[in-house]
Amino acid sequence: MNREKLKGYIQLIRPYGIFIAMMPIIGAISNGIFSNLFLLLLVGIFANSFGFVQNDYFDIEIDKKSGYVSKRPLASGLISKKEALIFMFFLSFIPFVIVGIFFTYYSIIFLVLFFIFYTIYNKFSKKFAWMEYFLGLAGTMIFLCGAFSQKESISLLSLLLSILPTLKYVFNVGISANLKDIKYDLLQGVKTTPAIFGAKVNKFIYLPKSFVFYAYAIKIIFIIIAGIALFYAEPTFISISLFVVTTLVLIYTINKIFENIEKRKEMLFYAEIHEILTYILIASIIYDYVAKNYNAFLSFALVIIPPLWILFCLWIFFGGKPLE
Repeated sequence: MNREKLKGYIQLIRPYGIFIAMMPIIGAISNGIFSNLFLLLLVGIFANSFGFVQNDYFDIEIDKKSGYVSKRPLASGLISKKEALIFMFFLSFIPFVIVGIFFTYYSIIFLVLFFIFYTIYNKFSKKFAWMEYFLGLAGTMIFLCGAFSQKESISLLSLLLSILPTLKYVFNVGISANLKDIKYDLLQGVKTTPAIFGAKVNKFIYLPKSFVFYAYAIKIIFIIIAGIALFYAEPTFISISLFVVTTLVLIYTINKIFENIEKRKEMLFYAEIHEILTYILIASIIYDYVAKNYNAFLSFALVIIPPLWILFCLWIFFGGKPLE
């Protein structure tokens, strides 16, 4: 395999996409499980990488016509459809081997549901609106895969947290990601959620107030559920402080996303920050819980390592450019 093709495979799996990969670990920990976390991380990484490759596979023809992503490995022809199919099989096979050997039957069921929901999203996201809900459900399923990895019951804390991945991707995909591609999507007749609300592009991008209200409503519901979960996690100073600060900056970034709707580069920057902060808010809920029930180092690692990993990947593999 030459260097260019290897780079293409790295681009396909989007190594910066760490958040769904972290969900099995967050799910397990929130349900009082602290064993086999590395195996759960592997399950998350391989399963999430499968989703990225499959997304590009289904979107080849649309990506070819886009001014932003036409150079992706599949759209450009660097990696063939056959090679992508073989790669997808490998990426989906490994998680099932791990879960089948080490975890419960419930965990297998939720892993299957993850692949079903992710595939529905990838197959139909450019044809129908509201498909981000299926991606969100995929995030919740992989979270529950971790929560049930060693147990056949679930705590209230874990159950509340399991709702957050769905809401996270409803916003990050249905709002942020759809807005960044809105010009090309509308020109190609792609049915995204902003289009359903009546978003239009002529000389400028027009967003109806109902869409903006919907975006804020999704995030407010997210924050409310996160706050309830924080209460059940029996927080002390660190969790509460992280939660409050992250929430305030999170709301600020929503304002900046809409303010920079005509400036794609700036909007992408704030969308990236918003996604990172959304994860940090989830991790902050269990910061003190993990420190009390396991150790403080793991608490710190859950909050800080994924964001640092994203910055590392962007710098090393993508030249520091915003995510497309």
